Amino acid sequence: MAKFNVVQKNKRQWNQDRKRAAHGEPGTGKLKQRTAPVSMSGKRKRKLERRLNREQKEAAMIKALENNMGDVDMVSAEESSESAKVKPQVKLNLKKNSRIQIKRLKGKGRKKAKNAKPPTKDKVDSMVE
Repeated sequence: MAKFNVVQKNKRQWNQDRKRAAHGEPGTGKLKQRTAPVSMSGKRKRKLERRLNREQKEAAMIKALENNMGDVDMVSAEESSESAKVKPQVKLNLKKNSRIQIKRLKGKGRKKAKNAKPPTKDKVDSMVE
């Protein structure tokens, strides 16, 4: 077992020396610690772009309202009353297949309403008599 450890040690040292010769600094031979590049999935990127676009649109709308109205207090009061009354309608562009699946799955999670009053015992009484 001791012989194997010595062989492994030498192999590791040889690999390190080879890496230092190829990638290390010329004078010292030290390797730099590099951080891995941060990758972002396409789905996450699209989500962030959508959020950014939405925020920019809202900011542009608010700015236009402020310019038109001239009074910031009136704009903020109007916005709060509108937001309480009307939900913003967002149209999603989905493929036809997705729309069909959503319609089909829409009612799956609903529970059926149960009767509030328990069933009567008329049948049991008639059998007893």
